[in-house]
Order: sequence, then structure tokens, then C-alpha cells
Amino acid sequence: MKTQNIPTSVKIFTWILILAGSFFFYVYSFHPNISFPNANLDTYSAKMGFGSAGVRILGSVLALLISVIANKPKWLFITLISRIFIELGDLALGLKLDGFTPNVIALSVLASLEIWAVWKLLPYQKEN
Repeated sequence: MKTQNIPTSVKIFTWILILAGSFFFYVYSFHPNISFPNANLDTYSAKMGFGSAGVRILGSVLALLISVIANKPKWLFITLISRIFIELGDLALGLKLDGFTPNVIALSVLASLEIWAVWKLLPYQKEN
């Protein structure tokens, strides 16, 4: 049985996601005003909201890291599928709250790239 490897282009993209996700975990968890200039952590709900987003990002980063280090295309496929739904949810929320903004554009690009990566991993999903 031949081992299937994650395509190099998808590995590179995954490492970019891991690095960016690590940065945004830091931002959301400790300094949300870096990305959201008017953000503050004065209330419990704000602290909980930003902290929860940070934890969600960290969980996604760890899933990506495990998938790419273990070189498991099927694991990465599932992780990216879940990320696509998260990005689309954030996109819809961003449109509802702020309208068409650079953040919405960034989320659209990110979701599109994740769809591309899933498409590249699709042939690896067949059972042996």
C-alpha cells in the first residue's frame, strides 16, 4: 500500500494558515484592538467573545498542525472543510454587522483558498 502525501502546494498553504492563525490567536486573546481599532475588553461579554474566538482559532491551528506533521491528507481535508464553514459564517456575520469591508474581502479570499486546498485533497479521500 502506497502512502499518500499532502501535495506540496497545500502543505505550504497550511503552514501559512498555521502562522497566521497563531498570530490571530494572540490578537484575539490578548490585543483585539490590533485588528479591531475600537475594540475594548471592558466588559465580561467582550472578554468572553474575543477569548472564545482566540480559543477557536487555536483549536483550528492545532488541528492543521497535527494534520500536516502527521502527513494525513484525510485529516487535513476534514480540518479544512470545518474551517470553510467557519470562514463562511464569519463572512456572513461581517457582512451583517459592517457591510462590505476589507475584512469581508479577506475572509472571502481565505475561504476561496481553503476551497482550493480541499479540491486538491479530494483525490486522497477515496478508501483503499
